[in-house]
Amino acid sequence: MEWRCTWCGKPHDENDPPCDNCGHNTFERAVEQMAPETTDGPTEPVWVCTECGRQHTKNSPPCKRCGNVHLEKRQPDWEAFEDIGGTTYRDVLEPRYVAGYLLAAILGITLLLAYTGVITLPGMGRPPVPDAPGEGDRVGDLSLAEVESAYVEQLNERRDEAGVVALSNDTDLEWYTAYVNKRIVANVTGDGPPLSQQDTERVREYCQGRRIVQHYTVFSTGPVEDFGNESALAATLVESWDGRDDALADSQTQVGVDVHVAPDDRIFVTVAVC
Repeated sequence: MEWRCTWCGKPHDENDPPCDNCGHNTFERAVEQMAPETTDGPTEPVWVCTECGRQHTKNSPPCKRCGNVHLEKRQPDWEAFEDIGGTTYRDVLEPRYVAGYLLAAILGITLLLAYTGVITLPGMGRPPVPDAPGEGDRVGDLSLAEVESAYVEQLNERRDEAGVVALSNDTDLEWYTAYVNKRIVANVTGDGPPLSQQDTERVREYCQGRRIVQHYTVFSTGPVEDFGNESALAATLVESWDGRDDALADSQTQVGVDVHVAPDDRIFVTVAVC
């Protein structure tokens, strides 16, 4: 219909008054109502999460808000249309996002503390004890682990005579002395790099206050196998340590010792007391 009555609005095919409805003699051209070029939202159905109600423009689970894998096809809810699309501020504050941010912050702080040496993490700040030429476990019938234990016993006998408490073996110091001693042996024999500044200061991670770390080499008068037992070898090593009297301070409570025999029967000893 192109014409309508200006009085009652009845449509007519031609501009041929009067109006056959009210008899009015004036028509006007009818204006065709055009659909708007844009809308406030999608005209197609949307996909709604059955768990939290978030709307999605595509059937592409999981839900961007809660992770639910079930989406249901529905007509769009215009009031909730703001939820369609990318991540919003509301999503950023979702519990799983907040938990992720907190976890990342804690991890970052932990790595920073480990890097600065405040704490030690597994696999960080403690490299494996390197291999070194010679023997670090046994020489003939002698167990070097028992030699180290006898070494500590004889240090404690001297401390007892001085009226101070006995030293206790510390696993951190035992690792430290083994690491340092093997590095020294490998370097002296030409098979490894020298100790770094970080290596020599690593003991700070385990000791507070006064600490003693000394390395020395003992040339035995004959093959190491000729010592009658572990205690006899330990006595020779203690007597060969010029700094043994420094280990008698009452403030010291922990000790670590490593003994390594090089291929030429030189005995390398590293002692840490704190």
